[in-house]
Amino acid sequence: MDETTKTSPSITRQKRKRKSKTKFTASQQKNPKLDNSTESPVKPAKIVKIQTEAVVMKAKKDEELPEILEASERFPILKNQELINKFLKVPMTNNQKGRIRQAIRDSLQGTSNILVPEIIHNKIQSIVKGNSNLTDSELRRVRILYNLLKTSLKEKEKNVDVKQKLKKEKVEKVKKETEDSPKAKEKEGKKDKEEKKEQLEKKVKGPKRYVVFLGNLPLDVDKDKIINHFSEMNEHIIDIRIPKPLPGKKNAIAYLELSNEPSYEFALSKHHSMLGKKRINVLYTAPKNAKQTKSSSKGKTAKLIALQKSGKLVGSIPLAKKRSQRRLKQKQAQAKLAAESA
Repeated sequence: MDETTKTSPSITRQKRKRKSKTKFTASQQKNPKLDNSTESPVKPAKIVKIQTEAVVMKAKKDEELPEILEASERFPILKNQELINKFLKVPMTNNQKGRIRQAIRDSLQGTSNILVPEIIHNKIQSIVKGNSNLTDSELRRVRILYNLLKTSLKEKEKNVDVKQKLKKEKVEKVKKETEDSPKAKEKEGKKDKEEKKEQLEKKVKGPKRYVVFLGNLPLDVDKDKIINHFSEMNEHIIDIRIPKPLPGKKNAIAYLELSNEPSYEFALSKHHSMLGKKRINVLYTAPKNAKQTKSSSKGKTAKLIALQKSGKLVGSIPLAKKRSQRRLKQKQAQAKLAAESA
């Protein structure tokens, strides 16, 4: 009993020491922030890297700003917040979205990326102009056209950057080849001579003109009516000529001049479209000084009409996809069944 009583104070002291140690370690674990010796210092190279990244990001934003401003100046609809709020309020299902988008994409099939934003913008303007109270279906169409305009502008910028890079690479390759080989220099000299000849010929002939013939027009037709009918390409219309109709004629004719080939094709895709109560003809016209026979010009018009019907012409919809054609096929099928049953 005496031995146990003697040893007990020493045991209790040891226990106290252990407890104090555990408490200290626990406090260390609870507050690791107090011990600054364990923190690794930030390297100066890392700081420089972060700073350079920030500078690059700022420079990119500064480059993008003028492009956004240019787009908003060219297409003021992008700024029209009132219209944006209007079409965002209109509910739209995924089915409606898909159908409208597909119809617009079919109409823009084959158009160059340069003209797509302008055509889309003109389509929006043709819906919005003169309509203060737009219907839900019109607002849905405007919404999809607005989104397509934004995406087409982004794609255009990307394509321009890629083309510039490719051009630079090609120029560098050509320079290296010309420096190394004398044959390449001779070829370049020949090319320059040929180009000069072509330029002289073009100057003599004059610039290429894109004129479309408009037939079966109503007698009371004027320039404003034609501009409204071809509203998608208003910016590319150079001139409209309406000759006086001959006495006794029931319809009028006109000539529409456009600035470039895609807008010319887009105009031709309006062949057999309705202007008022008349189903108008939009056909190819041979230039005055061209050495072309009547048969060749007729052949070209037939070819263009065939392209329009197949949907290969810019802005044209394939005949099989048109509602009128589907209804006609349905009627024919019903008539066939009726004939067989009888």
